[in-house]
Amino acid sequence: MHEDGTEDGTIRAALIAPAQSRGARASRFVPVLLGLVLAGCSTGGEGMLLLVDSGKYQYHTCGQIADAAKAISGRREELATLIARAEQGTGGAIVGAIAYRTEYTTTGQELQVIETTARAKNCNNPASWRSNSAVQ
Repeated sequence: MHEDGTEDGTIRAALIAPAQSRGARASRFVPVLLGLVLAGCSTGGEGMLLLVDSGKYQYHTCGQIADAAKAISGRREELATLIARAEQGTGGAIVGAIAYRTEYTTTGQELQVIETTARAKNCNNPASWRSNSAVQ
């Protein structure tokens, strides 16, 4: 006989089993929660560059930086148009998010890197950059 009055400890086993199954259920949600946290970080915040290398343009000349800024700005405008067009259709917000949103965010971050690099190199900023529009 055991201390709990049973021969095989079934009462103790009955008390332990539900606690273990709750732990197993909770452990299934950990990857989901981790995925949600990481997805929230993927959009980045002000000053966070998660999708672009901050030193990507450090060895470019001012002319190369200006050309890259022009090309990336054009692509960003094209992506904005595609996202707006996708959102007009049924389920378009999902399609826009899946197909274009990450690249749109990447181009925005890349433009930030270009602007920072151009300032560090004292390059002439194009009139379309935010810093000029704030000064004028």
